Amino acid sequence: MEIAQRKLAVVTGASSGIGAAFATQLAARGMDLVIIARREERLNAMAAGWRKQNVDVRVLAADLTDRAALQNVEKEIAAFAHVDVLVNSAGFGIYGDFAGADPARIDNELYLDLIVPARLSRAVLPGMIARHTGAIINVASMAGFMPIPRFAPYCAAKAGLIRLTEALRGELRGTGVRVQVLCPGPVPTPFFDVSGYKVEDVPKPMLQSAEACVASSLRAMDRGKTVHIPQAIIALFTGFMRSLPLPVKLVLLGGGTDWWTK
Repeated sequence: MEIAQRKLAVVTGASSGIGAAFATQLAARGMDLVIIARREERLNAMAAGWRKQNVDVRVLAADLTDRAALQNVEKEIAAFAHVDVLVNSAGFGIYGDFAGADPARIDNELYLDLIVPARLSRAVLPGMIARHTGAIINVASMAGFMPIPRFAPYCAAKAGLIRLTEALRGELRGTGVRVQVLCPGPVPTPFFDVSGYKVEDVPKPMLQSAEACVASSLRAMDRGKTVHIPQAIIALFTGFMRSLPLPVKLVLLGGGTDWWTK
C-alpha cells in the first residue's frame, strides 16, 4: 500500500514524547506520515487527528524489540516508493547496577537503542541514495558522551548511535542524503517513568520540552548539522565533562547527580 504522494516521514516511538513531537512538526511541514510504536490505540487516535488536517497517515503497531516484528517493519518501509525522512526515536533506559540487571532487559535496551536504528536506516538508505535526497535523524542522548555509572547499557547504545551517525555522514558525502544524531539533555517524556526517575527531581534549568528539542533538531537538519545538542547549557556541560579525566568524570557522574539522562 503506497500512501504518500507528498514527502513522507517515518517516525518510530511516535506514540509519545520526542517521537510524537517529530511526527507533529513534520506533518506541519507538509509531510505525510508512517508512525510506529507499540500502542496501536494511541497511534490510531493520533492518526485520526492528523487526517483531519489532510495528512495521510499509516499506522504500524509493532514492538521493535521483537526480532520478527522488526523484520516486518523493515520490509514495510523498504517497499514504499520513497521515504524522505526517517526518525529513529524509539528507545528506553533502565537505571541500576549492571551486575544485577536482567540479561533480557540489557538485550532489549541495546537492541532498541542501537540495532533497530541501524537496521531501519539500512532499510531506507538504498532508496534515498538512488533518489539523491533524504534525511535520517537518530535520537541519542547526552549520555552517549558520558560514562554514567548504573546506566551502562544506555550510555553504550547511545555512544554507538553517535558513532554510527558520524560514520554514515562520511559514507554519504556527495549523495544528497543527510544524517543527524540528536543528543538532548533531560526531556520530560515517559522515559522517566520507565527508567525510574522522577521528572520533579530534575533541576528546571536542565529541562527542555520535547517540542523545543524537536524544533531545534529540524532547524539543525536544515543547516546540515550532523551532531546536534539542542540546548546550550547541556552543550556546555557535555563539553566540560568530556574534558575531564575519567576518574573525575566517574566521581561526578556517580555521586548522586540524577539529571543527565535524556
